[in-house]
Amino acid sequence: MPELGFTSSMEVYQLPSRHYNIQLRYSKPTSKQHRFRHHGSKGNGANLCELQLWSHNSQVFAHGCSLQMGTMRPRSRKLKVLSFGHGRSSLPNEYKLATQLVVKGAKVLVLEKYVIPGGSSGYYERDGYTFDVGSSVMFGFSDKGNLNLITQALAAVGCGMLVIPDPTTVHYHLPDNLYVLVHREYSKFISERTSKFPHEKQGILKFYGVCWKVFNALNSLELKSLEEPIYHFRQFFQKPVECLTLAYYLPQNAGDIACKYIQDPQLLSFIDAECFIVSTVKALQKPMINASMVMCDRHYGGINYPVGGVGGIAKSLAKGLVDQGSEMLYKANVTNIIVDQGRAVSSN
Repeated sequence: MPELGFTSSMEVYQLPSRHYNIQLRYSKPTSKQHRFRHHGSKGNGANLCELQLWSHNSQVFAHGCSLQMGTMRPRSRKLKVLSFGHGRSSLPNEYKLATQLVVKGAKVLVLEKYVIPGGSSGYYERDGYTFDVGSSVMFGFSDKGNLNLITQALAAVGCGMLVIPDPTTVHYHLPDNLYVLVHREYSKFISERTSKFPHEKQGILKFYGVCWKVFNALNSLELKSLEEPIYHFRQFFQKPVECLTLAYYLPQNAGDIACKYIQDPQLLSFIDAECFIVSTVKALQKPMINASMVMCDRHYGGINYPVGGVGGIAKSLAKGLVDQGSEMLYKANVTNIIVDQGRAVSSN
């Protein structure tokens, strides 16, 4: 495949840092309760060792860990779930799962190593202005379908955000005076694409047709843990065609599918660029399911920019969790996962 046509040119608790080793029992998908046992010094935050943990759909937040908690308040209340790691890439999934547990009555403690919600890929402020750090092209704000994870997470804790719909995702400036706008409206996008490459019209329609086939299959499923067997069986019996479609395209990449229908090197290079800007890999390294989700959701749900910046997403979700009775702790870094014979360990 041709190379790309371009070159890369809440409050913060300021308490003394202490170190605690916390061990957990092996967490499997049951409703069994577990207790933490403290193996560190007494003092600030020692009662954290009395937490109880629920395993949930094989997505237990705490897998067994040695925690470096530099800003822990003393607490004696028993919590149900310990969650850590909520940076920008995992933000929608992690917060969605946390909020689902919160609304079901679980008390969640979220440990964030950074000083603000969203981690180091959140935002910063200078002279009254707020600047994004990391991605500013946000998927997941749609009000329809099952892939709108941010909308679902916000709704679960009673929060919402004003967003500004973006009429175009990207404006490409490519060699040979080729300029391509990725319009929010799919028909407009396809019309412009086929006008630039009229000899590849059928190939373009077939390639993006496959993208929509994969996207529609994924969007029809309720997204839960892939480690939960019951979820797999239920989804298969409810949506057998969609599940088989995803299984068929699971081992395939976007580059091979594109080459099946398209021969023009410049157009293939453009599809390379489409994949590269969202994942820093070209089409041959881009899984077809992932490529389809990105290339179709920008038209299905659209790209929406939250008013106040993307840092407001994490702030809103964190506020919602706290309002529901759970807690956020900052500068609480998980430094190690303790395992014994391949399993997380604990003592009653």
